[in-house]
Amino acid sequence: MDSTVYRRGPDGKHIGIPEALAREQNSQTPPAPREVELPQQSVPVIIAAEPELPNEVPVTDQSTYQPPLAYAPVDESHFEYGDELEATREPAVSEPVFSQSRATTYTPERSREPRPVRPPREPKAPKTKKQRNIFMRIFRALRWVVAAYIIFYIAFAFWASSLLQKVPATTSHQVPPTAGQNWLMVGSDSRTGLTRHERAILHTGKSLGSNRTDTIMIVHFDGSGAPTIVALPRDSYVNIPKHKASDGSISTMKHNKINAAYAIGGAPFLVKTVELNTGLHIDHYMEVGFAGIVDITDAVGGIHVCIPKNYDDKNSGLHVKKGCQSLDGKTALAYVRMRYADPTGDIGRIGRQQQFIAAVLHKSVTPGVLLNPLAMVHLAKAGTSALTVGESDSLVDIAHLGKAMRALTQGKGKVMTVPVSDTNATTAAGSSVLWNKAKAHKLFQQLGAK
Repeated sequence: MDSTVYRRGPDGKHIGIPEALAREQNSQTPPAPREVELPQQSVPVIIAAEPELPNEVPVTDQSTYQPPLAYAPVDESHFEYGDELEATREPAVSEPVFSQSRATTYTPERSREPRPVRPPREPKAPKTKKQRNIFMRIFRALRWVVAAYIIFYIAFAFWASSLLQKVPATTSHQVPPTAGQNWLMVGSDSRTGLTRHERAILHTGKSLGSNRTDTIMIVHFDGSGAPTIVALPRDSYVNIPKHKASDGSISTMKHNKINAAYAIGGAPFLVKTVELNTGLHIDHYMEVGFAGIVDITDAVGGIHVCIPKNYDDKNSGLHVKKGCQSLDGKTALAYVRMRYADPTGDIGRIGRQQQFIAAVLHKSVTPGVLLNPLAMVHLAKAGTSALTVGESDSLVDIAHLGKAMRALTQGKGKVMTVPVSDTNATTAAGSSVLWNKAKAHKLFQQLGAK
């Protein structure tokens, strides 16, 4: 009996074929393979073509043939597969081998307190149209106010400049220019502008015929603008330049009190005398009379000064108590003129005059005056009617003077009196003040004198 050979058919089932027929099929050349697309795989699988069976099938002995068991184990070791079919087989995936798991300990998580929830910020409400309109109205109003002040100050400057009183204060023969700038500030005892009733109230007395200087100060500005005020006592015994006397005769240089120079030749001759005795070139000139002190003080609304002691002086009409207080124009004039009730005499009066100037300047630059147009107009009228400046001086020069003098109220600058050796020396001109020539010369050299 021939043995049966099992082969896998096209449908994947095993088919039993007689062994003789299988040998015959193996000897024949197999047809060309064809590619078929398997629905389960994306890789083309090459399956051997179905062999053609011969028309005549040998008859097998039915008595001895036994069909194979349906579930009998099949030995596939002798099955033959093509190389193409082997290539299409998926490689077997080996199951991973897990090692023995390590023992782990359970650590519970730390309990954390919940953070406080911040309430959400409320969004800022956008500005309404009404609010924007109010802001624009305020802005326009401020703009118009600033523009009005600028126009006012420009017009005020031209108007005040036109009111300035000017006199020729320099001569053709001056000391050559020295370092910095020098102002000669003079307070005269002129009663010009005062009525008989006002002279009686202010205790100024009658005019002596020829005016004299009650105050003489040199205000020096260095390169940084810091002021140095040097007071020259009006009774200083100094050299008086050559000049023409009142009787027409020529008077040679001689000694006299410095305030006599103003009586001899007015502002120009006083400037010449100061330049001769100090060696400093005088660039600007300013003069104020008795009436000016009263008007300027009242224009700024009074001045605030601290008085070191009680004063009761009949000649000047000063009656004040010790302490800081506000002075009106009448009391301020008496305060700067008084000297008989002061044992220091003319030196003490110089200190009070310097105190008065600083107080007036401090009050003049306060917002209550600068931002008040009526106060500015009142101050300008009082100042221009009380002040007399040199021909070459302008309102700009006066503004620079005020700015530099204001530094005195801020603790800057120096205020001093020319060094003296005797305050009550007996001379041909009477009781006089003698300078310490060595110290005075050194001081003027420090200010730029040659």
